[in-house]
Amino acid sequence: MGIAATADAVASALTLLDLGEAKTVVRAFLPYRDREQLAQLTVTVMPRGIERSIAARSGLVQEDHAVEVAVQKRLDGPDEAALAPPVAALEAIVGHLTGFTLATGRRCIEVRIEPLLAEDHAVNLRVFTGVVQARFRTHV
Repeated sequence: MGIAATADAVASALTLLDLGEAKTVVRAFLPYRDREQLAQLTVTVMPRGIERSIAARSGLVQEDHAVEVAVQKRLDGPDEAALAPPVAALEAIVGHLTGFTLATGRRCIEVRIEPLLAEDHAVNLRVFTGVVQARFRTHV
């Protein structure tokens, strides 16, 4: 299973996840959206990298796929309370992906939010952007 297929599987899983409001979930190599496209919560799953290493003296190889999940939503006013739902969505995604195993057996071994809020997007574009970084491992 290639990294695009890993990202597709993550996107499919997140489509089924209740994030508390209507959402759009897509997989993309280029995650760029116009502000107008972000009226509702948008979740973009992006393949980011592959790492292979020797995992044991026997020569067993492990392969990690790095995937990022961007959560974005247009901010229509100066109210800081508008940030709470997308932050909750990030936390729900982290909770769902922690230890999550894909149908192929590739397992999420690491997950974190970085950044929680891209300040430049919030200030300059009036868009909430937060990113979940996840690492999925299998042995090949």
